Amino acid sequence: MPLLRGTRVLAFENGLAGPLATRLLADLGADVVKVERPDGGDVTRAWDTVAAGLSSGFVWVNRGKRSVALDVKDPGDRPAIERLVERSDVFLQNYTPGWAERVGLSEEAVRALRHDVVYVDISGYGPDGPYARKNAYDLVMQGEAGLIAVTGTPEEPARVGVSVCDVGAASYAAVATLAALARRAETGEGARVSVSLFDTMVDWLGYFPHLWWHRREVPERTGMRHPLFCPYGPFPAGDGRLFGLAILSADHWRVLCGDVIGRQELLEDARFSTNEGRVEHRGALEPLLREAFAARPAREWLDLLEAARIPCGAVNEIPDVLEHLQLEHNGLVVEVGSPAGPIPAIGSPFLVDGERPESGAVPALGEHTAEILRELGLESR
Repeated sequence: MPLLRGTRVLAFENGLAGPLATRLLADLGADVVKVERPDGGDVTRAWDTVAAGLSSGFVWVNRGKRSVALDVKDPGDRPAIERLVERSDVFLQNYTPGWAERVGLSEEAVRALRHDVVYVDISGYGPDGPYARKNAYDLVMQGEAGLIAVTGTPEEPARVGVSVCDVGAASYAAVATLAALARRAETGEGARVSVSLFDTMVDWLGYFPHLWWHRREVPERTGMRHPLFCPYGPFPAGDGRLFGLAILSADHWRVLCGDVIGRQELLEDARFSTNEGRVEHRGALEPLLREAFAARPAREWLDLLEAARIPCGAVNEIPDVLEHLQLEHNGLVVEVGSPAGPIPAIGSPFLVDGERPESGAVPALGEHTAEILRELGLESR
């Protein structure tokens, strides 16, 4: 049985972060009712026509939901909105701070209709503060939160190639929402959950704040290398293909040099005897490794590294990933319904009792308005 069966999530959402958070809850069995503007709906619907005429972004984060077209500013739609609030366990919105208050959907207003609701807001910088009302698109946030400072090469910064700020905040919001629902099941109390893209990404900086706090070090952009480990990252093989490896221990280093590439002299070089030494002298070490790796094709090196139990892997292009043997084994590519008919999609990332939850259809704008109004005891407009 779906883990969240019987849980209704009312979503006033737009873009990626809010919709992905509720899609994760839908994947786990929640009934997600997505409220969209009648005149166009979620902005992502118009981003492109890649997915059989539908927006690739919308298809990604909105499957498994029911779409109802209601205008929060229309008094005629107010009864339906209020009844939806009364019958929802979770209220989630990710519009700019201040929007909920302007349209009468503040936490206080929502809680007056459903006292034990889990009220979730996702924002760029937080619900208040000096940056609260600033725009918070992924590229902007990658810059503000320091990701761009540590991504790219010394010569040129780069952004992470996916909308990582939205994905991170959505994941944190889903986790916190589930925790709030668990507490409510025990105590009967609702909760307010606030997640910001900024806080999430600063948390994802990981060890970099510690480099500053304890050593006053500003990390350099290291391209595909790791700032704290060496060797680490992809290397070109003799056939021109890249392959990745990670040396994370003294044993890994010893086995790499002695058993894999046959360069015993590297073990005897004092500059490379510790990980910190290898990081300091990576400019001298990496050309020696590239020279060694030029002797064989990538597949042979991967076989040798796997036999030596050194973490390694291919550097795949997107077509390689979509034809990956493990992807096929996991059954992650599924077919979902949509207004354009059945289309391929990446299914739920969860396995529950060994089974992948079924992925619901991508809704058309307002597809479920009449159905939901009937459930609420209201007449269709």
